[in-house]
This record gives sequence, C-alpha cells and structure tokens, in this order.
Amino acid sequence: MAINENDARAVANLARLELGETAGQVADPARLKALVDEFSKIVAYMDILNGAPTEGVEPLYSPMTDPLPPRADEPARDGQKADELLGQAPERVGRYFSVPRIF
Repeated sequence: MAINENDARAVANLARLELGETAGQVADPARLKALVDEFSKIVAYMDILNGAPTEGVEPLYSPMTDPLPPRADEPARDGQKADELLGQAPERVGRYFSVPRIF
C-alpha cells in the first residue's frame, strides 16, 4: 500500500504531529516528504510481517511463562501524605476529592 501526502497528513493529525501548518499556510514540503517516506517504510515492513507463515502457531498472550510471586499486601497509613495530595486537588469536600457528577 502506498502512502500519499493526504494519508500522511491524516496520520500526523491523529498522532498530533505538527507539520508547520497554520491557517492559510501549507505544511513544510520537506517535512511532509519525510513523513511520507517514513510511513511508507512502516507500511512496507507490516506487509513483510503479514507474509510470515503463522498457521498452527498459538497466540502468545504474555511472554511470562510463570506467574509472578505475590507480594505482601501491607497497608500504609500516612496522613501527612494524604494531606499533601488533597492539597493539590482543584476541589475537595472534607478529606475527599470532589469530581463532577457523571449520571
């Protein structure tokens, strides 16, 4: 699949990449060309991966073969830290964060 300038602009917009475009001004042609080239290389690599033989290969959900050992669950009561965190809240009610109602 070939990547053109419109595709590169769309991907750059989704990825929040700046192309130097502002109202009434076009993108830097060198920067846009570089993005088209990079995106084309990425898509070409994905095409190579799509051609890999995967018949009969089970999906790998995690590279870990053994589960992690459980850690000790130790409660921590540090009122000083709670006050410090609540002090940074934009709004609070008593010792709780105040958030907008959703429903």
